[in-house]
Amino acid sequence: MKIGVDLRSLEGGAQHRGIGRYATELIQALSQVDHHNEYVFFVSHPKAVPPEFKLHPKFMTSAAHGRGQGWRGVKYARILAITGRPLSVDSYDVDVFFQIDMTQPIRVRSTPVVSVVYDLIPFLYKDMYQKVHLGGYTPGHLIGYSRMRLQWTRYYQWLQRYKDSARIISISEHSKRDLMKFVPGIDPEKIIVTPLAAGGPPPTGAAQSERLKKLGLKHFLFYVGGADPRKGLVAFTKSMEVVWQKHPDTQVVFAGKEVLAEDVPEAVKLRKTAEASSRPKQIKRLGFISDEELGWLYGHAAAFIWPSRYEGFGLPILEAMQAGCPVVTYDNSSLPEVTGTAALLVKDGKSMAPAIIKLLDDESLRKRLVKDGKAQAAKFTWAKTAKATLVALEAAGHSKTGVK
Repeated sequence: MKIGVDLRSLEGGAQHRGIGRYATELIQALSQVDHHNEYVFFVSHPKAVPPEFKLHPKFMTSAAHGRGQGWRGVKYARILAITGRPLSVDSYDVDVFFQIDMTQPIRVRSTPVVSVVYDLIPFLYKDMYQKVHLGGYTPGHLIGYSRMRLQWTRYYQWLQRYKDSARIISISEHSKRDLMKFVPGIDPEKIIVTPLAAGGPPPTGAAQSERLKKLGLKHFLFYVGGADPRKGLVAFTKSMEVVWQKHPDTQVVFAGKEVLAEDVPEAVKLRKTAEASSRPKQIKRLGFISDEELGWLYGHAAAFIWPSRYEGFGLPILEAMQAGCPVVTYDNSSLPEVTGTAALLVKDGKSMAPAIIKLLDDESLRKRLVKDGKAQAAKFTWAKTAKATLVALEAAGHSKTGVK
């Protein structure tokens, strides 16, 4: 069987972000478990080079490209183009097409398509993500406003296209339920849940970097991830006032590229909240961190804090547990699926302070969470994800249902 895989989302240095990270880990795992199917990697144009995967030597692959980017490749016209030219899937000799990103346009009538759903955050938090401001009346403002309005119209159209997929891969049970809610009439039997997994454990034995040494970290809580309102960083920072009443020396480390971004409104709010706190010097905001620094922080943090109000999966939680760092998070969305009973779950919307104090006060509890967390993380492997994905791809390729 020939399996086409859409890798256009991984172009432009996106291999290690979001969808690119998922695709990279999954394809590398597929190369270990599937040595009888051929995989055709699709890119947007001949000069686009597929990402460098670490593949098993028996894994059969080839590359193909579409008809270019259309108007997006024209110097001045590209500002009016929302998407590239659709990939005509039926023009290629593949038995099934694996669409890892629904926003990459395709044109298909007879080839079965397997699509992936990660989360429906932009639709669940519509006011937060879809609010488009005009900003001004210059040509640039008008074009930008029009592009965003049209972009969200396209997103709703793409969402409905899940109905046409032969099979759908969902990264969590919660995302599956959300998809069924927002796309009424979709067949639940064709939605296959394939949870994610953590990669190899970060190097927790790595030496402390010079940058981290300068911070003077001794007893700290750790967060790594994005900075948007859904992540709950501002509310968590305010709750530290309660923690400090019992544990005044506790520090907080926020890491992630967005945490320091002055063009990200929530990051600016986080900075101002930290500066206005009673202990601003005990709140450390880092930007991008290396794998070695990540490993050191996981290995030395008193706890990993994940105050997010919604996640399609919550991969950093799994990474923290795998690294032996106890986790405090909320009981919302997919998070209980990931943690099981191996984390302190706080009722959604409530302050995390009592749970954090409980963990800091009870060393036996901390040790249990470390042990249980490692056991829980071990249940999630990319090999399992790859095998379940392969079943869905082969079922779609051999079936005559779901054909557009």
